[in-house]
Amino acid sequence: MANEMKSSNAVMDVVRNYMEERCANDPILAIKYANPAKSLEKALNFVAHEVQKSGLTIMDSDSVFSLILHYYDENLEDVPNVNCKIAVAKELTDTERAEAKEQAMEQYKEEQLREIRRQNQPKATAPKHTATAPKAGAEINVQPNLFGDDF
Repeated sequence: MANEMKSSNAVMDVVRNYMEERCANDPILAIKYANPAKSLEKALNFVAHEVQKSGLTIMDSDSVFSLILHYYDENLEDVPNVNCKIAVAKELTDTERAEAKEQAMEQYKEEQLREIRRQNQPKATAPKHTATAPKAGAEINVQPNLFGDDF
């Protein structure tokens, strides 16, 4: 059972509602949907298998529903169980969308301020090279003074 896909109730509800709406308008699909050899779990496993084969990690709902309809329309072989998680994207209300936009703008402003502060910080520089006294025994290069040693 470790390799079995676990579908959340939300995913199952979305797919079930979609299929029931489609079956209400399509009696042929309703007959195929009632086939005891097929189930929503197997349909979602088929979708996960197809997504895995395609190399994708995310898929839009139209593509998912198209694959589910394909599963019920065709006599497909059972696919091996896929270990994955399937999630449903939540449709945001106008208020939630506005709040998310405001949060994103605030986060963007904070990131920009952080970057400006980082750029304005004094940069650590290497210590300046200072003159050092000559080593003992080394010749000192002294230029003669035109006015004598008194000056």
